[in-house]
Amino acid sequence: MNDARLQSELESLQTEIAALRMANAALEQQMSLNAWQNDDLLRTLELQSNALREAGLRQANQSDFIQRVMDTTGALMILLGPDGHLRRINQRCSEILDVTGPQLDKRVLDEWLHPDERQALSDSLGQLPWPVHSPLFEAVHRAGTYTSEHRLLGGDAHYRHYWLEASIQYNQQGKEEGAVVCATDITPLKQQQERLHHSESLLREAQHIAHLGHWEQDLATSELTWSEEVCRIFELDADHCPPTFPILIDPVHPDDRAAINKAYLASQTVDKPITIDHRLLFADGRVKWVRKCFITHRDADDRPSRLVGTVQDITAERLIDEQLLLAASVFESSLNGILITDAGGRIIKVNQTFTEILGYSPEEVLGHKPGLFKSGYHDKDFYRKLWSTLKLAGKWQGEIWDQRKNGECVPLWQSISAVSDSEGHVIRYIGVFYDLSEQKRTAEHIHHLAYYDSLTDLPNRQLFTERCELALENVRRTHQLLAVLFLDLDRFKHVNDSLGHPVGDELLRAVAQRLKNILRHGDTVARLGGDEFIVLLDDVENLEIIEHVATKILEGFAKPFMAREHKLEIGTSIGISRYPEDGKDATTLIKHADLALYQAKEQGRGMFQFYDVRLTERAKERLFLESELREALVREELLVHYQPQYSLADDRLIGAEVLLRWHHSEHGIIPPDKFISIAEDTGLIVPIGEWVLQTACRQAKTWLAAGYDFQRMAVNLSGVQIERSDMLATVRQVLKDTGLPANYLELEITETYIMQQAQQNIRIMEDLRALGVALAVDDFGTGQSSLGYLKRLPVDKLKIDRSFIMDIPQDSNDMAITRAIIALGHNLHLTVLAEGVETAEQSAFLKELGCDEAQGYYYSRPLEAASYERFLKKRPASVA
Repeated sequence: MNDARLQSELESLQTEIAALRMANAALEQQMSLNAWQNDDLLRTLELQSNALREAGLRQANQSDFIQRVMDTTGALMILLGPDGHLRRINQRCSEILDVTGPQLDKRVLDEWLHPDERQALSDSLGQLPWPVHSPLFEAVHRAGTYTSEHRLLGGDAHYRHYWLEASIQYNQQGKEEGAVVCATDITPLKQQQERLHHSESLLREAQHIAHLGHWEQDLATSELTWSEEVCRIFELDADHCPPTFPILIDPVHPDDRAAINKAYLASQTVDKPITIDHRLLFADGRVKWVRKCFITHRDADDRPSRLVGTVQDITAERLIDEQLLLAASVFESSLNGILITDAGGRIIKVNQTFTEILGYSPEEVLGHKPGLFKSGYHDKDFYRKLWSTLKLAGKWQGEIWDQRKNGECVPLWQSISAVSDSEGHVIRYIGVFYDLSEQKRTAEHIHHLAYYDSLTDLPNRQLFTERCELALENVRRTHQLLAVLFLDLDRFKHVNDSLGHPVGDELLRAVAQRLKNILRHGDTVARLGGDEFIVLLDDVENLEIIEHVATKILEGFAKPFMAREHKLEIGTSIGISRYPEDGKDATTLIKHADLALYQAKEQGRGMFQFYDVRLTERAKERLFLESELREALVREELLVHYQPQYSLADDRLIGAEVLLRWHHSEHGIIPPDKFISIAEDTGLIVPIGEWVLQTACRQAKTWLAAGYDFQRMAVNLSGVQIERSDMLATVRQVLKDTGLPANYLELEITETYIMQQAQQNIRIMEDLRALGVALAVDDFGTGQSSLGYLKRLPVDKLKIDRSFIMDIPQDSNDMAITRAIIALGHNLHLTVLAEGVETAEQSAFLKELGCDEAQGYYYSRPLEAASYERFLKKRPASVA
């Protein structure tokens, strides 16, 4: 079983082997055929490989040639692929742009562009529907060709300027293969261009700064060109005003055109530039000065071909020249002396006034220092401070004393200024000065006028006050006494009125000299004005010295003064105030001495009086009364009383004297001796006196109309009334207004006032008497009547002053004087009335002497109108 199977398997195997042999034979036959075919194919492949190898070699040679060609150019050669990426670059590009790396085909040329330019290219493309890797390639692709200037970043990290030329490349079938870019380095050209532009800019700026324009004319074609500065100088609109030669001629000032034409013709015949200055006249009247310079160029045939010129605005230069000429003129003609030094202080220039003031010629001082003029008046500290101020502030001014060439010292007011260069270094010192001599003389004169009385040459009030304040400062330290003596002259007004002001002035000068002779050398005597003098005694040890000086002054005035051949007896009164009792400043001391003077006068004149604090109270009272008196008339506080006057022969009431009273609303009755003098000093006596006259005359008219036996109304006239008003017109008008007959009015004028200006007052009295009124001399015996004048007085009555009556019969002298006055009056055919009769003895004495009339408390006190009227109703009445 096994063998059969084995045999079967063997047979199968043999069959398979036979089949295999047949297949192998067929295969060998086929293989033989294929080998021939393979050989033929290999021969073909070898031929193709050789051809391909030859083509590749040719291509490599061509590529190498192209690369060599690209590498030999100085420009940057760049081949871009169809997608805009770099495909090939030349060696120059690799070196300049530092393009290296294995992934060259992944980069675009835009990477080396300046960011601003890359952004500008991108903005110019707008929005595209596809992604843009290279805006530059897109710009080339869009136009096919591209030329532009760009900056590329080099390997040195600096940008250089290149001129880029690019074009799209196509294959033989017209398909885009990419682009070729050629970048030429134009950086040197740009730098040269920038330098040229900079030079042109500098030239334009320089021409603008120098106000210099240039122009050129082709004489063959008349074509004209000019620079911008020409337009600015001629004020032309460069955009709307093409260059023409008439434009350069039209603005020329008419007065200068002939000179321009002459210069133009001259340029045709000479080979050198012609320069001329002339004016331009504009439509608005403005004038500019310009300087023209031109020259004519000739061609090869010596014919004029081109006219080239410049024009420059020299208005400022002309102004500077004029200012320099003016400065030079001012320098030489200045009324001030001027000297200029270098930085070292050596004189380099002086003017004529310098020579006139100091006497040195320029040649004598040039090269010297101003110390040549030192006078020795100032110490080293003065000059040290001067230079310190000059160095710190750059200037100094003040008074300085220099010495003239003749050795005389002269005061100068000098100003010194430092002049510095642009770097702040001092290069000059300029000194300007003028002579103060005349000013000082004038100032001294003005000072003298301001501080001294022009008539007596004594110190005035201002100087006295200043000296007093200085003396007070001194005595406060030394604890000495100080006194102010205030005095005026008795009856000085009478001298002026009777002998004239020249005599009065001469008297004041004599008084001033006598006071200076009496006083110590260190004492100050001043004239305050009018006839008022004041004396300052400082460093006084005790009160006795003050009294001694006051006594010496009174004794000195006891001697007569000579004034223009007139021997004058002039007394004085003195008021004294002391520091510190009576005041601690000059004003208070003067015021209190003045008050003491008035007190001395009230006590009888010819004496001195120390200040008493009660005088101040009186002064305050006076001020109060003065203020109140101004309102008294308005408030109707003034009233009149009537004192009866009697005939002594038959004790008959014959009239009344009007006496003024003041009934103050708060202070009651104020007596006349309190306010009459105030009314006279202030001038209020004029309206008050007119009111009194009007009231008295109206009352007298009323009594007459009532049938009373009334002979006269006596009204007192103040000298101030006569001086400050038209008394004649006033009396005439009052008589007219009241209707009182003139013969019922009697006007009383004091003896003292009549004698002050006797001739003038006699004329006034004559005019009053011509009206028909009676005149009486009041207070007779107290003045200094001249019998020569007395007999000429147009008066009807003498009134004996009460001072002579009051002590009768006790005082025999008064009785003798009264007897003499009554006899004198009767001898002159005048009525005599005695005032102030208070006792029966006095009345009897007067009757015995034959006195005509009397009034006084013995008969009646002054009465109001109603009470006086009762007296009238009782007439005739007797008081004996």
